[in-house]
Parts: sequence; structure tokens; C-alpha cells
Amino acid sequence: MTRAVLTGVVLLGAWFLLTAAAGEVPRGGKAVPAGPRAREEGKEVKVLARGPWPHVPVYQQTALPRKQQQWALRSAEELIALAGPHAAEVVARALKVERVDFKKQMLLVVADGTQPLVGFSGGGPPSAPNRVEIVRIEARDKGLIVTWRRAPRAKEGPVLTHPLAVALVPRSKGEVRFEQAPARPEGGGAPKGAGGKEVKALAGALFPDGWKAEVPPRQWVIRNYADLVDPRIKAPEEVIERMRKAQAERYARALKVPAIDFEAHMVLGVSGGAQKNDGYRVEVTRVVKADKGMVVHWRLRAPPPASKARPVLTHPAEVVLVERFTGPVQFERGPARKD
Repeated sequence: MTRAVLTGVVLLGAWFLLTAAAGEVPRGGKAVPAGPRAREEGKEVKVLARGPWPHVPVYQQTALPRKQQQWALRSAEELIALAGPHAAEVVARALKVERVDFKKQMLLVVADGTQPLVGFSGGGPPSAPNRVEIVRIEARDKGLIVTWRRAPRAKEGPVLTHPLAVALVPRSKGEVRFEQAPARPEGGGAPKGAGGKEVKALAGALFPDGWKAEVPPRQWVIRNYADLVDPRIKAPEEVIERMRKAQAERYARALKVPAIDFEAHMVLGVSGGAQKNDGYRVEVTRVVKADKGMVVHWRLRAPPPASKARPVLTHPAEVVLVERFTGPVQFERGPARKD
């Protein structure tokens, strides 16, 4: 493997790790969870610059189980436990329905994490070669039989890392059994039924990356240039340096400053967790320095009822620039506010 190819592979892996770590506390930037308040009569710290930080991911970048899984979900609680607090809205949006009425409906779900991720001609990120599809649902023996199979990924289709198919069907109280049919060849039709009464799906959707856990609210402190890259990333020093430089430029753009002087300043970051639309934002309201350390007060601001926020999951965050401080830093969340 040539040095250029090796560097590219390292950069790709490092980029995923860096994205997953966005919003985490970097090395040397000790952020203490909210605890006893530092003395509020301490000195107010001037915020030198601030800006939104749109780089905290909505979902965890951890790998999902490398196996095939199936679920029959009959309640919102089951769905949330499996796919996160905002799963009901996300799934309904994907199914193109106003909501899932679990009193009358249920979800049938199939996920396949056993496929390798392979490259394709023409470049682009690696993908699983097949999607999954639920091809037939039958009512038989007081229950449901759900037949699913793999189908070739379309050339123009999305990249698949953990394909998951979901079908919305009328609610059934009986046992649900999943059966895998042979993979569908190009242009192949649906398999024949097993003699039961066919149940028509009300809606269906494909999730290319499966259902991952949502990233919780995070706080972080960056005191040094070296802290800009997660120390867990192992790569040649010239690669790490390029990543530090890119991250420093990203912070400078967010803060609208020419550059960050880590000898004199440091960056404080706060994220508010996954939110149901793009109208939410995070605001650092006050920074105080006292004998016991620095306290960063922040809050989540909700959009006004009449706003035209897009119904898409986001993870709002804000970064601020303050004078460098070597003591402990606490973050305290205040009451949410509506604009």
C-alpha cells in the first residue's frame, strides 16, 4: 500500500472518530458536570466572541450490532426505547404519515448488520451491497408471518451501513414470526405466499444507517492547540497536524475571528442534545470566575410557536471565546426559554 493510500485510509478513519468526538471534552480541557455552584459574587468573565457550532452529530457514531434483528413494535414506548426520544417523529416522517397510532397500528422492523461494506466503481464511500425489504405480510394461525429479503442496492441509492426496513401495518395481538426469503435478483418479483391472508402495509421506509442512539447534551473546554484533535486518533504526525489546523480554522470561522491564540484564550462549548426541529439554539448566558473555578451558565432556546422551523432532527450548540483559565470549569443549565 502506497503512503498516499495509507494516509487517505488513516484520514477517513480519523475523520469518523473526530466527528464522533465532536462535543466531547478534549484532552486537557477538564469540564466538570454541574455541581455545587462557585461563589456567584465572583468576577464576570467577558465573552470575547461567540457563534453556533453545527458540528455535533445527532446520532452516536458507535457501530450497531453485527447481526440480523427483527422487531414487532406495538407502543411508542417500545419504539423510543429502541430508537431514541425523537423516534416517533422521525419514523412518522420517514413513513410520510402524520403519526403512528399505536392503538390501531404497529411497526414491523427488519435490520441487517451482517453485510460487509464494499467499494463501488466510480468511487464514493463504502456501502453494504444490499438493502433489506419486507416483501409480504400474511395473517395466519392467529398471528403474522413477515417475509423479508435482501435486494441489490440501487446505483443511485443511498450509502448503506446498517440497512433497516420498517412497515406500518394494522395492529395485531398475535405472535409475529419473521422469515428470510432468498435474496432478490435484479428485476425479481415478490415471493409467493404460504397460504395465509395477505396483510397490506399502510406505509414503509428504509433507514440506510439503522436506528442509532441520540447524542446527549455535551460540554467541552479547549485550552490548548493540541487539544483540537482527540488523543485516541493514531496517525502520522503530519496527518494529525493537518487535522488540528482544519479544526482550528473551523472554530475561528464559527467565532468569526481571524485565529485563536491559545496562549491567551480558550474555547468553551455547550450542546443542547437532539431537538425535533432546526429552530432550537443554545445560548451561553453568563460566565463567572470565582475562587472555586469558572461557572458557565447556558440555556436552550426554543423557537416561537409561529416559527417556520423545519421538522428535522438537529443538535444545536454554541461555542464562546474567553480569556484562558487553568482552573476547573463547571457548566450549569438554566431554564429553557422561548423566543
